[in-house]
Amino acid sequence: MKPGNLLNKPAWLLACVLAASGLSLSANAAIDTDDDKVTRLDLQGQIDNFAPFSKTLWAGAHNAYASHSWSKGTYTDVNQYYSPKSLLKRGIRVMEFDIYPESTADSTPMLCHNSRENEAVCSAFHAKLSEGLDDIKDFLKDNPDEVILLKIESYKHNNHNNWHNKIGERLKNDIGDYLLLPSDWGYADKSCASLPVSYLSKRDILAAGKQLVAVVQTPRDHSNLCSYHKSGSYSKFWNTVFIGVDAFNADGDLKSNQPFCQNGSNKCLNGDQTDHYNANNMTVVIDGATQLNTDGPDADKTGSNVISKWANKGAQILELALVEANNTSAASGYGANEVQIEDYIWSWKSNRPNNSGNCASLEIDSSIVDKTCETYQYHACVDENRNWKLTTSKGSWEMGFANCQNLGGSYTFAMPFNAYEQVQLNNEIGLSSESHWVNYYRAFEDFWLSNSASNIDWMFFKSAALGSTNKGDAFSGLDLLKRKALVGGTFNLSSVRIRSKDRVDGFEACYTTSQSVSHASVGNSEICVNYGGNGGSWGNQLTFDVSKGDYLKSMKVCRDDSKYGYSTVYSLELTSSDNRKISGGTNSGICATLTFKSGLQLFAFHGTQNKELNSIGAYYIDSSLVNGGLFATDWLDHDDPSGGDNELFITHQSLGNIGISCSTADVATVVARVVGNKLDASLTGQNLVNNNSGFACWNSSNGGNSSYVTCEDYEVRYFFTKASCVP
Repeated sequence: MKPGNLLNKPAWLLACVLAASGLSLSANAAIDTDDDKVTRLDLQGQIDNFAPFSKTLWAGAHNAYASHSWSKGTYTDVNQYYSPKSLLKRGIRVMEFDIYPESTADSTPMLCHNSRENEAVCSAFHAKLSEGLDDIKDFLKDNPDEVILLKIESYKHNNHNNWHNKIGERLKNDIGDYLLLPSDWGYADKSCASLPVSYLSKRDILAAGKQLVAVVQTPRDHSNLCSYHKSGSYSKFWNTVFIGVDAFNADGDLKSNQPFCQNGSNKCLNGDQTDHYNANNMTVVIDGATQLNTDGPDADKTGSNVISKWANKGAQILELALVEANNTSAASGYGANEVQIEDYIWSWKSNRPNNSGNCASLEIDSSIVDKTCETYQYHACVDENRNWKLTTSKGSWEMGFANCQNLGGSYTFAMPFNAYEQVQLNNEIGLSSESHWVNYYRAFEDFWLSNSASNIDWMFFKSAALGSTNKGDAFSGLDLLKRKALVGGTFNLSSVRIRSKDRVDGFEACYTTSQSVSHASVGNSEICVNYGGNGGSWGNQLTFDVSKGDYLKSMKVCRDDSKYGYSTVYSLELTSSDNRKISGGTNSGICATLTFKSGLQLFAFHGTQNKELNSIGAYYIDSSLVNGGLFATDWLDHDDPSGGDNELFITHQSLGNIGISCSTADVATVVARVVGNKLDASLTGQNLVNNNSGFACWNSSNGGNSSYVTCEDYEVRYFFTKASCVP
């Protein structure tokens, strides 16, 4: 972004202004990730996991790299106090990076402000793009349940014809394991892929085994970004970055590869962000100047205005500057109007949840609190078009699933996805003095899950760690279990192995993602987590065939204090559900087998470590939650819709796209979208066939005939319960 006002001034002047406000810019300030505000924002960031991007709400950092306290680069025009990784740890989930060459002679991608666009260069004093990506990668590695949006500003360059390929190479090399690629969404090689905000969800990204999506937003005054970000020397860029977003015009027609609708501008529809929201577009609120200018054009992007003026009316990306610049001192209040973490929060009440209960209630002050689930209250219900309605009788939280269905139509028990929906629900409640249950509950530990189809009993149990829990650094794999919940189940423990010699030096657990119903495809996705040190040598690997429901059943731990004078893990024995075993270390000292009760699987682990394994315990969940996933075809397109679009099961089986031994009884579901713009079939408004015979669109069902074509040209993916159905 082009910086404005005070943020263009030298750092010493910014420091003086902050000091005059009673604030400090001490570079040694600790990063507190456990305070109430961060907890609430972190929980809020996963409420909309199952929503399309057009119904999500993101806390964003404008020019996230232009940091006072980040040691990777020197900036005199700072927009943030914290480094990118520290912003992420505080709950920010949108990173906006301006990327330019280091010089006219050096095309190394760097991070800096610049207003010269095609002639812009940074300097060797600025941070490299690779360093910014390292911050993102480190955060994602430590938080496997989180999804990040990377917004890129990058113009053509007069001195570097291969400039955008340099960016694509850095993205692929540095964060390729985490990045959702256009090809993962079914785009062909070197296609100009538009971010499908009307359908893509955070859950889709996790279900593809990824955690990050990158999109270019510039130039914002361009009608179609494909014609600006040309292919050829841009091919590596096209294969890693989504070029603009899907946007609907005033007539409801999809226009791909458009810039984001910024600050309620007329780039998509008109100046009203509510219209953008209702049209499935995304609106970005960008503070391109400074929060210190309380009388300036951006004064309404501070404090409570962030929610009341923007998010409540449908804006989704709140991309603001000077986030918590006063967090470096004991200063109270907002001082010079920096953005505070709580300015992004629309959901949880201050100091909640506080273990008052395991179920979420919408209170009369519009906040969410935790309550005892057995309390009798009305329930919030929503139909397939996200229209809200309240139950006519009270009940416990769990009764909401049945009570909402009893309203008829397509109503289900629901939790608002975002601040705009919260307003719509409160409008439905009106002046009632009653509290209302919403579909949001604590699934296990500190993790809350929203908008689930049912109240899943995870049978969660945490065993005590065996060994010395007060020695070394603590570790926990609980975030891996959170990822399983957010994916919808198809994330499983796939293997374990032990590193040992005379005792247990280390331990490895690997997790894989299998295919679920999603437009996104699962690649070679595996997360392996290592605990302990790197001494000794690896033994055999114990693998689990999740397609057969295999899981880790038990773990025998022996610990001894003969080496250090405190108890450490001397041996491990791991047993699968079909009684296969591996072991490592010396079977001495005090031994115990970690089992809770029949029917549970060991899914993740916790304990302490240094150069060796000091202690280890386990997180258990129901063994029935092993989910081998589905088996999907490629995107199939049989014909052009001259007489209708025939993508039926029998047609594709005859073409060899479906295994000959397969039947329609093996079909789990079929998803379809328009071939050209990738718009999901449900958004075209056409009458479609999608049942046990497969998918089709008939012109005669849409006001046409064989000579009057009305159907779109669709492509389909069949999802099967048997691997043999996919040739």
